[in-house]
Amino acid sequence: MNKKKLVSLLLIPIAISVISLGALVPSDSIFKPKNVNWMSEVSDETLIRNLSIPGTHDSGARHSIADVAGKCQDLSIDSQLRIGTRFFDLRLQLIEDEFQIVHSFVKQKLYFEDVIDDLASYVRTNKSEFLIISIKKEESSVDSSLGFEEALLRDLDNYKDVISFDSVIPNKVKDARGKIYIISRFDGSIGVPAYMGWEDSTTFTLGNLYVQDNYCIDNVEIKKDDIISTINYSNSNSDELVLNFTSCYLDYGFPPTYAGTTAKAINPWLKKYLENNNQDLGIVIVDFISEDLSSLIYRRNFHE
Repeated sequence: MNKKKLVSLLLIPIAISVISLGALVPSDSIFKPKNVNWMSEVSDETLIRNLSIPGTHDSGARHSIADVAGKCQDLSIDSQLRIGTRFFDLRLQLIEDEFQIVHSFVKQKLYFEDVIDDLASYVRTNKSEFLIISIKKEESSVDSSLGFEEALLRDLDNYKDVISFDSVIPNKVKDARGKIYIISRFDGSIGVPAYMGWEDSTTFTLGNLYVQDNYCIDNVEIKKDDIISTINYSNSNSDELVLNFTSCYLDYGFPPTYAGTTAKAINPWLKKYLENNNQDLGIVIVDFISEDLSSLIYRRNFHE
């Protein structure tokens, strides 16, 4: 018998075994079903400002320059959804009339149209959930005939069944389910206005938003204090929706430190902190979110 044919015959049982084994192991086995629709277990009457919600900073930023500047996440938007993320920080640049996801000048090889399609498909399938997205005009438009808001309205036109254009987010969970709410960090009339008055690298109140976004820091311990202070504030019976950014970089030294460096210090510390308290958290917005960190945040809603 031809040697190649003999080898092929011998490999057939092995291939069948591998295929059979693969059928038994889900391709996304790390994602537990409860992560997919955890809001289904939240009471309709729960006030949204009292929820603990996992969020991601620069949600679409998975690429960097020389492994230094630009990258803030490992997981795709779809994977972030499935591990429980419900707040997404999207930075856009309009290039030739198409929105690209960018982080500063770093292009992320991702189009907003694909992101919004993933988000809309998710809430259509999981009607118990709601999402909040922050949309920021990150860089000036390039070779575009459309204005920023004009292009955004065009891209959102096919998703009017799930996109809310309202200037407020409902108070109660029951009134928010199945929708995507927009916080607008651009000069326009769509969603919750957050363009005029958004302050840089500090903590501030803007309308019904309380934002801790101290990202340019002298040392990580200062940032930890900011995060804890904001968690305490979210438990002070305030009426604001609390956005607690854990993302940061050190403002000195060479080479400069970016998200990948500071997250290695912040995220393990944050996990330990959350494991040892049952406080409500508000919206906790992190770099390099993981399933275990996400679940530690949203499980606060059930006080396990």
